[in-house]
Amino acid sequence: MLHRFATLLSVCVVTAIGTAPIGLADPPADPNVAPVAAEAAPPPPPGGPGAAPIASAAPGALTTPDGWVLSVGAKNESLEPVASLTNSPWSREYLVDGVFEGAVTGSGKTKLSGGVLEAGYQIGCGITQDALESISSLGVTPGVGIPFISGNILPITVGFSASEQIKIGLKPGTVNIVSVGKKSYKGTKSRVSITGFRIKIDGCAGQSFIRSFATFTSSTDNTDDVVTYLGATRAV
Repeated sequence: MLHRFATLLSVCVVTAIGTAPIGLADPPADPNVAPVAAEAAPPPPPGGPGAAPIASAAPGALTTPDGWVLSVGAKNESLEPVASLTNSPWSREYLVDGVFEGAVTGSGKTKLSGGVLEAGYQIGCGITQDALESISSLGVTPGVGIPFISGNILPITVGFSASEQIKIGLKPGTVNIVSVGKKSYKGTKSRVSITGFRIKIDGCAGQSFIRSFATFTSSTDNTDDVVTYLGATRAV
């Protein structure tokens, strides 16, 4: 009797496990309700999948003595680190993007004759590598051995030592200015767009910094007025 009860209990347990509860089943789809579309993924930042957007700084502005108002600024800036082609520990490379625009507004008293818009990047290095020097040394150390046998002759021992050192010369840091685009224009507006430009930093033993710049020049028959935009400084 006990054996038959155990067999029945075993069958009931197996049946309960193999049957899905009714409460967990998905309800039937309503044909009158349209399915909800999946939310679209946000678009990638400009410059590539690994580009980091950079918040642009405030535009540069200048009011000339003649009454013209010059402005220059940037938008859509980004910085993307990439692998160095030299694989040197003192080399860094980046892809940069940005749109730089200059404009002249106002009601000046003189006649405008165009100008120039130049855009690029300023690169600073705290400590630069000067030169590598290899220093080799070889030493000879004489000695006297103490024998364990009787006699009047003491054996002489000689030891050799060699070492190799690398000396790195360091110099104070420098700032390099890389001009990427320079556009002469007629009228009152100009633009320089930079996409995927590769910046390389070599020989920098310390921390390096990078920022964008744009210099906007407006000319008349006898004057030049210049205003500059400086982007946010990034430690790289």
